[in-house]
Amino acid sequence: MLSRLVHAEAKGESYEGKVAVASVVLNRTDKNGFPDTIRGVIYQKNAFEPVANGSINQEPDKESIEAVEEAMSSKDRETEALFFYNPKTASDDWIRSRKIIEKIGRHVFAI
Repeated sequence: MLSRLVHAEAKGESYEGKVAVASVVLNRTDKNGFPDTIRGVIYQKNAFEPVANGSINQEPDKESIEAVEEAMSSKDRETEALFFYNPKTASDDWIRSRKIIEKIGRHVFAI
């Protein structure tokens, strides 16, 4: 499930960017205010566009699967972020209010 989300959210991004997207989901499972399971985080209402538009149902590519495996097996996460978005396409003002901590590819990662 996580590799399908990474594939849908980070298609065309670097391997590092894919690991970072997976890390955001894992970070949320450890944080109060978010569900404590990967499935819960992914399917939290309005959390991820691929859930809303159905692209989460596409088969993940090999790189997305490997990025998720790395994120899940690593002691250190690629990012400490709880959110990510593409500043060129994001239309929600709330997400833009989050503090950006890094940029990887076309995504910014925020807390």
